[in-house]
Amino acid sequence: MSLYLKQLRYLVALARHRHFGRAAAECQISQPALSQALRQLENAFRIPIVDRHNQGFEGFTPQGELVLDFARRTLDGFAHLTQELLSPDDALSGHIRLGVIPVAMPGISIITTAFNQLFPNVSVSVSSLNFSALKAGLENFDVDIGINYLDHGASTGLRPYFLYDESYFLIAPATHSIARQDSVTWTEAGRLPLCMLTSDMQNRRILDRIFASVGASPRTVIETDCALALCSHVRPGYWFAVLPNTFFTMVGEWSETRAIRLVEPTITNTIGMMVLEREPQPPAVRAFIEVAGEISMADELMRYAPLHIRAAAVPG
Repeated sequence: MSLYLKQLRYLVALARHRHFGRAAAECQISQPALSQALRQLENAFRIPIVDRHNQGFEGFTPQGELVLDFARRTLDGFAHLTQELLSPDDALSGHIRLGVIPVAMPGISIITTAFNQLFPNVSVSVSSLNFSALKAGLENFDVDIGINYLDHGASTGLRPYFLYDESYFLIAPATHSIARQDSVTWTEAGRLPLCMLTSDMQNRRILDRIFASVGASPRTVIETDCALALCSHVRPGYWFAVLPNTFFTMVGEWSETRAIRLVEPTITNTIGMMVLEREPQPPAVRAFIEVAGEISMADELMRYAPLHIRAAAVPG
């Protein structure tokens, strides 16, 4: 049986987009060419793989799901074999796909920059994903490394690597009376109108649980699933928000706003990398993990914190 890698790539692209036209566009071929290639695959296996209705995509047959799993594993194995076959004198090359939860996204450039300086021939793509999509991406071989909370959410079959502890700050207008405080309680913060991430985000669910634990029910005036949109609202010095320390990299100018530590309780949550449990790990994945392990993310994030937060972090 002759199977072509390109046909398997087309099948995986169709699973990703669940639409013939969009899958064809990703593969840079016409829709009829993609459909013909998938028909050839079905003829090779002598089974229907794709459920079609009026030539539109409806899903995969039970046998098709098995072929799809085979396709994902085969393409993943081929990509990693290509890396393993490089001679010791060859520079590491290839591609790494990162899936990152929105709250960790602002700090990811610290790692990718260091990685690129050491391995310039490995390209990196970064996608913003919630935990459910991130976990599915890892299991479907659409994501090589996930960056997520390590102390929230199921991680069966995924190997964790610590990066840093996320801590929380109230971002307040510099002109507000609360901005003169050295710290603010979660109860106090819960009385303020807040900009927050949407409820499908893990960070929002964490914050909701903390507020509920102190009997607070904050009034949310702005909701967004985008870290950039959240920062763009707090930077002008008008809105309030509870942000993790990674967002220091995006606020930038602190003349209009002030970051205040949140206490009672003092909460941290662990952010780290997740990869599929397998040995050996692909060479580019191993290299990325090693580079990230050499970085003190806590120190790097502190570089972007406002001066009063940095001063308070210095012992003595």
